[in-house]
Amino acid sequence: MYLGIDIGTTSVKAGLFTHEGDMVRGAVNRYRQFRSYESFAEIDPEMFWHALCEALRELKPPHEIKGISIGGHGPSPVFLDASMEPLTTSVLWLDRRAEREASLLSELIGRPVQPSWYVPQTMWLRSHRPEIFAQLKKVVQPMDYIAWKLTGSLTASVASEEILPWSDEEIDAAGLDPEMFPEQRIMGELIGCTKPDASRRAGLCGGIPVFAGAPDFVEAILATASFERGVVCDKAGTSEGIELCWDAPIDGFYTAPHPLDKALWHTGASLSTTGLSMEWMASLVSKHPSELAAEAEMAPPGSGGLTFLPYLSRERHSISAAGAMVGISLNHGLPEVSRAIMEGCACAMRLVIDRFKEKGVHIGEIRTTGTQSISRLWNQIKADITGLPVVSQRVLEGEMLGAAMIAAYGSGDYHSIQEASRCMAHPRERFEPDSTTGDRIFERFRSSACSISHTRILK
Repeated sequence: MYLGIDIGTTSVKAGLFTHEGDMVRGAVNRYRQFRSYESFAEIDPEMFWHALCEALRELKPPHEIKGISIGGHGPSPVFLDASMEPLTTSVLWLDRRAEREASLLSELIGRPVQPSWYVPQTMWLRSHRPEIFAQLKKVVQPMDYIAWKLTGSLTASVASEEILPWSDEEIDAAGLDPEMFPEQRIMGELIGCTKPDASRRAGLCGGIPVFAGAPDFVEAILATASFERGVVCDKAGTSEGIELCWDAPIDGFYTAPHPLDKALWHTGASLSTTGLSMEWMASLVSKHPSELAAEAEMAPPGSGGLTFLPYLSRERHSISAAGAMVGISLNHGLPEVSRAIMEGCACAMRLVIDRFKEKGVHIGEIRTTGTQSISRLWNQIKADITGLPVVSQRVLEGEMLGAAMIAAYGSGDYHSIQEASRCMAHPRERFEPDSTTGDRIFERFRSSACSISHTRILK
């Protein structure tokens, strides 16, 4: 049995899985709301550890665990002092405070750098919080911090030699001490074993091997076995990761050699606040997102003429659109609002898909995983609006399954991570598109987006 752990933006997910990929038990523990103000978004990193301990106590892990792997969200730096304790809040990937530092770093190294990345955020800390920076010893990812809590070994888990949280070039150009950034371990490599003291608090036995994990988008690719040419993995959680497997790099998007097959390329685009939009609305009306999904079932396709633009925060890619609820009136209620959020998120996704197609990409299907994929209606809406089949998975929270696959490989029970993925991933349901309905909704979305003055979609 394997334990897969995902440190998400809004929750910790932990699951016990068999060699065949069946989930024995799973637990999800949500954090208290992270703080978001102006261009800042941050959270106390101790919440990651406390939430994991509670989730594992609920899970009641047995003694027979062959391996653990921990993955998660990012880039969200955790700044540690000499005792490996957090110095300040963790800066979430939504945060844009380091735009000036990112711009400067981009000029120095001659390629784009995003404000949310680890090096510009560390530069910001140096400039704006010098008293904290003076105590800084290590910059780590959330999953690295949790792995250290469990094992006492501090490393940086990475997906491959090409997909890295930081580079020597960035560190050198920024004038930072390379010792601040831990040694890297590629997913599946051994980090260490669980310590007895930490294990007791988390309800684990000591001596369990812990293997390097991967970013959540790689976990999702594994959980859906989306490493075939022309397959899109839809990592549908708090944000939307649209991950394409193709046989060539694609201009205008983040592209790197595929972490699972060096003969192919991984191209990724993300939408920052799709699932978060539903969570935000649910918080306003004191309901759970699943209740809003049920409300949406009562609204007709097109949401009675209501259109939602799901851009509630600055996007990480070249999208410059404003969030909006267009066409709202007294005739609209919570069902129409809830369905409009689903349709708006699917339309934003189609904008990315269409951009792929303009580059000559042929897409066969979308394989979806994550919180959004729990809703059959949302899956069908995505199929209708993108005009592509959408395939849900038997394990809906795929990130923790992807982590368990890495643990199974690290334990030596599979010859490769690809083999673990093919054997442990299982499709659940296929949603065929009704593009007539979807095209009508999408054209209204496009018109509404263009009416917002500073909209610039993926140019």
